[in-house]
Amino acid sequence: MSEKKEEFSNQAKEVKKETFKTANDVKESVKNVNIKDETLKTKGFIGEMFKNPIGKIKEIANEDSKYFKTALFVLAVWTLAVFITSTYSTIYYWGFTRVFSNILNVLKEILVPIVGVLVYSIIIFILNKNNKKSLTSIISTVTATRLPLALASVVSILTLFSRDFTKVTLAFNGLCSAITLILSYFGFKEIFSEKEDNKFIKRFVLIQVIYYLISIVLTFLEIYIY
Repeated sequence: MSEKKEEFSNQAKEVKKETFKTANDVKESVKNVNIKDETLKTKGFIGEMFKNPIGKIKEIANEDSKYFKTALFVLAVWTLAVFITSTYSTIYYWGFTRVFSNILNVLKEILVPIVGVLVYSIIIFILNKNNKKSLTSIISTVTATRLPLALASVVSILTLFSRDFTKVTLAFNGLCSAITLILSYFGFKEIFSEKEDNKFIKRFVLIQVIYYLISIVLTFLEIYIY
């Protein structure tokens, strides 16, 4: 029992240390960001993902923080897309007078992409005992696997112009969710450096179970990660 407590304590310290380091990396990345350059890099990154998604995911998983700034840019665009659609929905259903009174709900919605990526990343960081990678590297990989969901959020902006686009965006969201699950499997497998599918499938299911248990807890705070 004492060994488990000590192991848990050591893991907590490691997560705390890595989280502070990642926070500093985020500050530096934001401080030195060049919007034009990052836009071009992200366009190239998306193009490479379309051409060879599995190969690119594996590359990102094995590159220590090389793609971190691009991952942050993708998260920023994703969050902006959620902010636009969420704010519009609030105005559409409640009117301008209720925007400020519903600002907390908007804030909770725009946190969803970031919280989702962080939850997955921390779970993987803790479980990946035998092949430790930096949290920034894991965040980059997880963000890359969730790129289809980010694109789906951007496409959802079309519903602002016509509600008829909902039929298209719902189908597209479903497709993107399926692709994300596939990319997640290969991305997480590469992080763990696991070659055998029979072994890793159990680990992958465990990651998903923990993730969705945490998502249930977060629903009590009205944060709905997916």
